[in-house]
Amino acid sequence: MRLLKLQLTILGTMGLLIGLSTLIFSIILLMLGGTYNIWFIIVLVGIFHFIQWIYGPKFVEKQYKVRELKKTDTISCDNPEIKSVSGQWIYETVERICKSANMPVPKIMYSDIKVPNAFAYGSPKYGKRIAITQGLISGMKSHPIELEEIEAIIGHELGHIKNRDVDVMMVATFLPAILTTLGHSLIWSSMFNRRNSGGTLAIAFAAIIGAFILGLVCKSLGRRREDYADMFARQHVKEGGRKLQEGLVKIVESQEELRLKKHKDMKISGFNTLMISNPDSSHKNIVSLQKSKIKLSDRELVEKYAKKEISFKEHLLELLSTHPNITKRLNALGKK
Repeated sequence: MRLLKLQLTILGTMGLLIGLSTLIFSIILLMLGGTYNIWFIIVLVGIFHFIQWIYGPKFVEKQYKVRELKKTDTISCDNPEIKSVSGQWIYETVERICKSANMPVPKIMYSDIKVPNAFAYGSPKYGKRIAITQGLISGMKSHPIELEEIEAIIGHELGHIKNRDVDVMMVATFLPAILTTLGHSLIWSSMFNRRNSGGTLAIAFAAIIGAFILGLVCKSLGRRREDYADMFARQHVKEGGRKLQEGLVKIVESQEELRLKKHKDMKISGFNTLMISNPDSSHKNIVSLQKSKIKLSDRELVEKYAKKEISFKEHLLELLSTHPNITKRLNALGKK
């Protein structure tokens, strides 16, 4: 029932995006009155998005130092009970979840950055891919990762592949990108055409405001698809809800430690929407555990976050975020 409700919410958000886009574009075109060639903007943005869609994996891999993971690879782990994670185990885990979900096995990659995370990406040219970072396995000394948590995190990323989230979000962000480009081009146009600069600027700002509104809807769609990927992990990984809860809080805590240390890898951004947890907003989810020095068990850590009261400010900040609030995610994963 919860899965059906989430699916209907996603469809409703997509319908809202299409409806608002139609309304805003109609208003802008009416204001322009055929005096501006909007098709040039659409083609220009379309070409840029197409290149980003096709060659995006190469941009991602260069920025996040990604290479293909081999079955013979061994990654050292901070958890003394595990010591290392083998490429063979990761491949077997991916294949098992894919078999459960009746989906093709994507290419498995390894990102050599210290930020604990995982992400899914791909394109028609390079195929579907998932990546885990070095930091996920060997960068969480205060909260060492466990194999079952890595399994659930992999399940979440495979959910994005199964649901074609990269393709859906690429199409969704195309609409506000057109309005943003149109708005900026009209601002430049008003600088060189003083005859009707006031009217042109009004249309430009209307386009930019419209782009902002559509951007908020796109972010809402992204958050719902994150929830959907969480549910995929819960469905196709044994005890996936509990495992993913524990993995998520460890990632958020460890990202905050890196941020406080001003680690250089925390400055890498541009594709953070792909991540299971957005490093740019990890500090917004933090419950003040760092200062207490109290060692909590995995479940106590989850409960600490799950019981946190979400402030009005945090609700507002979530509207601008690509990922759901950690407290909401944990509670959704914990529901039966």
